[in-house]
Amino acid sequence: MKNRIGTISLAVALVGLVFFEVMLRVGFLSHHSWKVVLAGFEAAAIGGFADWFAVSALFREIPIPYFKRHTNIIAKNRGKLTEGIVDLVTNQWLSPAVISEKMSEMNPTKAIISFLKKPTNQQKTISVVKKIVVKLADEVDNPKMATALRAMLNEQINNLDLATFLAEWLEKSIKNGDHHQLWELMIDASSTAVYSPDTRKLLLDKLEYAAAEYGHKSLVKGLTLSLAKSIGGIDLNVLADDLLRNAEEFLAEAKTNPTHPIRAKFDHWMLDFAQQVASGDADSRKMIDNFIQGFTQHSDAEKIIQNLLTGFKQTIRQQLEHDETPLMQFVISKLNKVILDLENDLDVQNKINRWIKDTVSQLITQFHGEIGNMVRNSLSKLDNEELVAQIEEKVGSDLQYIRLNGAVVGGMVGILIALAKLI
Repeated sequence: MKNRIGTISLAVALVGLVFFEVMLRVGFLSHHSWKVVLAGFEAAAIGGFADWFAVSALFREIPIPYFKRHTNIIAKNRGKLTEGIVDLVTNQWLSPAVISEKMSEMNPTKAIISFLKKPTNQQKTISVVKKIVVKLADEVDNPKMATALRAMLNEQINNLDLATFLAEWLEKSIKNGDHHQLWELMIDASSTAVYSPDTRKLLLDKLEYAAAEYGHKSLVKGLTLSLAKSIGGIDLNVLADDLLRNAEEFLAEAKTNPTHPIRAKFDHWMLDFAQQVASGDADSRKMIDNFIQGFTQHSDAEKIIQNLLTGFKQTIRQQLEHDETPLMQFVISKLNKVILDLENDLDVQNKINRWIKDTVSQLITQFHGEIGNMVRNSLSKLDNEELVAQIEEKVGSDLQYIRLNGAVVGGMVGILIALAKLI
């Protein structure tokens, strides 16, 4: 209805003009007051038609000779119109001063806190972080990374006093008994090795070799050994089994007894060694330094680092699969703690706000011209018909009231003029 109100007003004016003109001419209406009414409709028709022409001329070409070159104004002047809009947006509506003034009224940190406190937004934020971490983790096991880490490791080791650190750690671990678990692992590994068929075969080979060496020392010893084997006095298989069984019993006893003599003796030796290193003993420190240098310079060091990085990447991926993993629980708890601490620390909020506002102001000053470029590029993508259609869609209904006003005001002026002439 709004888009047709101008047309309706013009039609009413024209119908009224024709009706009263005919009524006056045929004599059906003869009083002078009807001429005043006729003059009003006549002026309303003229005003409505003039405003129809003015409004229509903005959006399309009116095929009237001579006058049509002054129509279709928007399309013909789109260059000036575009630059006018760009100037209005960049220098008036979104000028640096206007944006800075608006920024000064805002509290960005409070808005960020409010955003992150909502569970759904937290999930979205964590999801983005996950994607970034996965992308970074994909490159962790890159061979170049292993090479770079080895170089950095060598550099750091050369600058660190690892001997003193290891000595202090070793001394503290032994005194506190933290190394007992390591002892148990070593004994378990030794027990597994004792039960291995390869160990028994190796031990039996050594016993046979030792027996042969013993028999070669003299004729008497050789004859005695041969006689003992022939009558069953010496059975190397039984001897090997007894030795392995005794070794297993020895290891079992050492595992269950933290004060076992062998463990106590080894602990005492390691403690003396740690104290010698800590006191600056040259030979002891050199032993540790040689071990560390041997590891870092070994050809397999880079391969070991590469394997560690590959395992680290797989672990990271597994930890990021769902929110119930230890890593994700840690991240979520820390995120909530950061939000809570930030919410209660107004001083930090003010500092963040100042940083955001200063940064935004600098970016606005530096890239303010891009606002105009965006407006200009958006308008350049529209052809004349699309540009006119968009403008007419936004303001066309309001322009219809101009046509209505033209008809109404024209009619009132026509009536006043007719009344003045009549008087």
